[in-house]
Amino acid sequence: MAREQKTVRERLDISSQEFMEMGRVGVMFYQQGNYEKARAIFEGLVELDPQSAEAHSALGALLTLQQEDEPALEHLHKAIEINPFQIAPFVNLGEIYIRQQKIEEAVANLKKAIHLDPNEKDAGANRARAMILGIYQIIQMDKQGGEQFDLESDKIN
Repeated sequence: MAREQKTVRERLDISSQEFMEMGRVGVMFYQQGNYEKARAIFEGLVELDPQSAEAHSALGALLTLQQEDEPALEHLHKAIEINPFQIAPFVNLGEIYIRQQKIEEAVANLKKAIHLDPNEKDAGANRARAMILGIYQIIQMDKQGGEQFDLESDKIN
């Protein structure tokens, strides 16, 4: 069976090392809060290689942060379709579904992230654990009559 057309990345002969380095630059901009530059890089990486789960995941994470849920969902689902063993797309899907008040979908995705990290070493999976715990606590409070709680703390403020 003949292979489909080459990706732009293949046609430009961009090595895996070079592609990963471009991704690292995008992550650097993301971590610095320069989301415009990070987005340009992540969109470029998706264009260069539409089969890169990491590029779709990175772009989906940025779009999640910017609350652009529909395009984020598209890229996160594509990342999972390509590589269902990445943790970050599941965590970001959980975050979006929480924001959209689709709690069952949120919990299902957060559980998948946790399942992929049995040794509890991945920061994203640990974030998923914290979100699940928060959801559980809210449900328990609701069952107990909707007790109010103070979010302020002298330890934080």
